[in-house]
Amino acid sequence: MAPIRKPTVRKECRCSICKSKTLGFDRVSVKTFKHHQEKDNHDITHVQMPHEDTCDTISSAVSEPVNQEEDGFEFEQEDVEMNSELRNLNDTNDILDIRTRNQPFSETDCVFGPEDNVQYTSDTYEEEYEDESDVEMDNDEDSSLESISELNLIHQFIVISVALFVSLYVVDEGAVILIAIINKILQFLFDPFRLPVSVAGLKRLAGFEALTSGVKKYVACSKCHAIYDNEAAPLCCTSPNFVAHGVCWSELHRLQYFDIVRCTIIDPMHNLFLGTAKRMLERWVADGLINDKKLVAMQKAVEKVVLPPDYTSLGTKIAKGFPYMKADEWKSWCLVYSPVVLRDVLPLPEFKNWIEFVNACRYFTKPSVSEEDIEKGHKCLEEFCKGCETLYDLDLLSPNMHLHLHLRQTMIDFGPVYGYWLFSFERYNSVLKNIKTNRRNGFESTFMRQFIEESWKGDFVRRLLKPMHALACFEIFDKFTTNNNNTNTNTNTNTNTNTYLSHSFSISEYLEASQNLSMIIRGNEPLPPSALPLKTRPLSFMPKHEYDCLVGYYQAAYKNPQISGCKDVIDDSPFVNDWIEMVKSVDLLGQSYKGCIGTNGRGSYIQAYFTERTGSEHAYVGEIQYLFVHNFRPTVSSLTYRNPHSSQHVFAFVKWFKSTLDKTRELEGVELLQDEFYKQDFQSILPVHRILLTVAIVDYKTTKNVNKKLAIPLPKKIYY
Repeated sequence: MAPIRKPTVRKECRCSICKSKTLGFDRVSVKTFKHHQEKDNHDITHVQMPHEDTCDTISSAVSEPVNQEEDGFEFEQEDVEMNSELRNLNDTNDILDIRTRNQPFSETDCVFGPEDNVQYTSDTYEEEYEDESDVEMDNDEDSSLESISELNLIHQFIVISVALFVSLYVVDEGAVILIAIINKILQFLFDPFRLPVSVAGLKRLAGFEALTSGVKKYVACSKCHAIYDNEAAPLCCTSPNFVAHGVCWSELHRLQYFDIVRCTIIDPMHNLFLGTAKRMLERWVADGLINDKKLVAMQKAVEKVVLPPDYTSLGTKIAKGFPYMKADEWKSWCLVYSPVVLRDVLPLPEFKNWIEFVNACRYFTKPSVSEEDIEKGHKCLEEFCKGCETLYDLDLLSPNMHLHLHLRQTMIDFGPVYGYWLFSFERYNSVLKNIKTNRRNGFESTFMRQFIEESWKGDFVRRLLKPMHALACFEIFDKFTTNNNNTNTNTNTNTNTNTYLSHSFSISEYLEASQNLSMIIRGNEPLPPSALPLKTRPLSFMPKHEYDCLVGYYQAAYKNPQISGCKDVIDDSPFVNDWIEMVKSVDLLGQSYKGCIGTNGRGSYIQAYFTERTGSEHAYVGEIQYLFVHNFRPTVSSLTYRNPHSSQHVFAFVKWFKSTLDKTRELEGVELLQDEFYKQDFQSILPVHRILLTVAIVDYKTTKNVNKKLAIPLPKKIYY
């Protein structure tokens, strides 16, 4: 049985230390309260001069390099005689400052002064430790440290490298140990230079403190938006307009060209996903359209959905009633899950009305949006709002739904939603939330200092190391700043893989290639620079049947039936070898694709356009088996192909699902497919430039117990 601890008695302390708190006092233990009172009552003019042994003790507290013979990292102490100038000091405040600065940080005497036969509890120590500011903690640093601009290039490199490494990867305790190790190494190398022994001192020497020294904590009035210093903020709004009329006012209203309505951006993340999507689900539950039994059935249907790797899965949240849903999860619910699982749950009128909202989200969340898409999305939202007016009680209609009708104008004025919706802002909130503040007051300024340091470290490195020759540190910084995968021992290093960089990449041509079938695309076109270098595997033989598909593809793509393979080599004709380099995955403008062969799991499901025999275009759905790079160069005399100097082609070998004539779910944005593939031919070889969309796949059984597939096309990410 654990021992019972008596509650700690605390008192209100209003000493010179505690009166600086927000409330003007602090609640401390009785023992700490006595120490504070004794310190305030202590007459500084009667402080005795330190004795000889006291001076020796003060001097011995100076930290020395780490002694390896001791357990852990402890500092050696050396008896040094106090300088005679100390005895000539007339100002006792200087004496106390010297005593406080030279004592070890763990000694409580540096706060309360010397006391004989006094034992301090851990509670007292923790209270005093948390009350100290960052500036007070740094007083033990050596004030004689040089500026980094005065150090030589080697010492500058050491300071900045350790500061960056400590800031990114090491917590405070480990940072102190790392600094001690670096100092010990410098001692072994007979280098007189030493790093500061604290993280704060290290950052100050590296120049980080100069950037964040002006960061202060301010507060803004929620009524008039005036900015105040935190200590001078009034208790209530003092704006004359708010006091007189109770409304907010901004000087921006005086601008003749500023339309307060049109110039206010509507955030689609909150407006669509965290607003209406969440509100509709709550209404269905309140009206009894969805109960616990239906939630369990919906969860079983959800478990059959195969999502692209970049979309958030809901896991078991549906069966639990959608608890603690984030905006990205509501987005997946709207675009992927709801068209599949709500069909057999909601009544048909309510389901069709919900599909209008889903279709609007599909149009508006495209990374590349046309004016036609904006108009279609706006009409879908109009029909959705009209349907809600007739199907539900009027209390469902909220100002947030009214803002749906302003999204069209917002997108016309400010562009696609990826440019201004708040997903990236929320991610920064997560970054700020994870910054450690050590439970101190003034965490806003601590957040901002840390955020500024993280944002501008690259500029510090370039500015401070500018005199250093670039070739001296090129290899080191290249490993930190680039994603070079050639160091992988299992990767076949082929310098020709990066020849795509010699071509000029055009994002407009890349986007057009997946939609315009009249555009000649053969697979050797430039890839986005962010996709390089490709993670290729060692050369391998292509299976015979798949190799025949590759030869047939080159014959059709280059319109040259004389292109030959291994079995029928024709003199003076282009030859297709059967060596390929398989690629585990490829990232094209932020959208990742992978194959099912050689990976754990399924390959990416995609959609691509093909021309039918009738001349019409149809989008087919398939599964990528593997991605590969192949080298092929047609005859030099041929001028019908594009980029004749590029011989490398990047393909995806795809198995295409057989389509059906069942179009009953076409209005829901869901395509019904057969659970089998077409026979493999040259159309199984697909240039990665031809990938139109990513697709979510669901296993489905009809009422006649026939296995089918449901395909839900999703917006393809584009980050450039």
